[in-house]
Amino acid sequence: MPDAVPADKQSSSGVKNLRWWICTLLFLATLINYLDRQTFAVATPAIVEEFSLSNDDVANINIAFTSAYMIGQLVTGRFMDVLGTRAGFLIIMLFWSVSGMLCSTARGIVSLSVFRFLLGWGEAGNWPASVKAISEWFPTRQRGLGVAYFSGGGSGLGAMIAPVVIAQLILWTDWRWMFVIVGATGFLWAPLWLWFYRSPEKHWLMRRDELDELRQEQSRKPESPQKQGVLAGWRSVLRYRQVWGVAFVRFFSDTILWFYLAWLPKYFVDERGYEMEGIRDHLWIVFLPAIFASFLGGGISGRLIERGWSVNRARKTVMLVTGLMMMSSIGVGLVESDVTALLLSSIALLSFYAYSTNTLTLPADLVSPRLVASVSGFSGMGAGLGSVLFTKLVGSIADTYSFTPVFILIGILPLLSLASLFFVMGPIARVVRD
Repeated sequence: MPDAVPADKQSSSGVKNLRWWICTLLFLATLINYLDRQTFAVATPAIVEEFSLSNDDVANINIAFTSAYMIGQLVTGRFMDVLGTRAGFLIIMLFWSVSGMLCSTARGIVSLSVFRFLLGWGEAGNWPASVKAISEWFPTRQRGLGVAYFSGGGSGLGAMIAPVVIAQLILWTDWRWMFVIVGATGFLWAPLWLWFYRSPEKHWLMRRDELDELRQEQSRKPESPQKQGVLAGWRSVLRYRQVWGVAFVRFFSDTILWFYLAWLPKYFVDERGYEMEGIRDHLWIVFLPAIFASFLGGGISGRLIERGWSVNRARKTVMLVTGLMMMSSIGVGLVESDVTALLLSSIALLSFYAYSTNTLTLPADLVSPRLVASVSGFSGMGAGLGSVLFTKLVGSIADTYSFTPVFILIGILPLLSLASLFFVMGPIARVVRD
């Protein structure tokens, strides 16, 4: 296929809603991302037994991943803006796939931490790259749904099937072969991406009317009265409180998801007596509603915008309701029933995904497509920093007391995220454009 098609050669008879085929590639990448991410969490009981690890040791391995993820968000965001979405995403996918496979060769906590660090560095690029692609391909009215599809759908489905797939692979083989098999899935995605992805202006299947819609929107004046200008990179946008606000919102909210992904299997093993079969058979239920919640969160905010609500009002309304619902985590460690604990966890994650769909859309609401990956990466660094700090706290508290105080803390974090949204961030409006 051609690498570029001049705009005047594009046809109105191209593929309608081509953007959703592009988004499907982002969905698949995110699904793979979450499978690779949860390999260690699901395999933790087997790895802990082989290497005789404490909760604090597990926390340190998770910190290796999250700290790399934190720094990687910032670096890969700028990397995407400089290199471009197509080449940049291909490189980071191959990098994290190889890193995931290397985990199979670990001989102890040090080597496993190194390989998880590399995996975190590579996986971090998924979000800046995907949000950048969404900003390039989707009009504002559909960005929430686009993010819901790739992020909520991909991460929700990935998180849901991970306990089933990973636990079954471990039962069939062992945890080392599981890392190899899951890591290899990235090599199936890479050729599809390289063949099919182009920018809207260069895609041979792009319809002229849809391209014109994107161009018209990008040429509009920004909602913010602040002075505009062409900025050099992510450092230049740090003058705006909205950019810092997104980082603080994610500092507190994303920590909730990181906790559930990294620690929920071990919690059910340590404090509720689950075996690997129990992880396989029951934990997927927790993530099932998350798939639909992402579309609900993005769909509601998008529909409100279509009905004339401002982006600021629509996003914040949805985030307020779902943020308060995330507080259900408080009860997980307090109830005796396993079913109730699973239900409360499911409500918390359902609410998080609806909340996160709007959070991940914010960079595209604030800046021009050229800078979206940088701002997304900066906010991702905030998310990673919160996760690093809390992960260490989880290991210490769980070893000293139990997971019950941890769930209470997790239930308080949504309030801090909402406070950042309303009092730090200020109005959600375009502050930087080309």
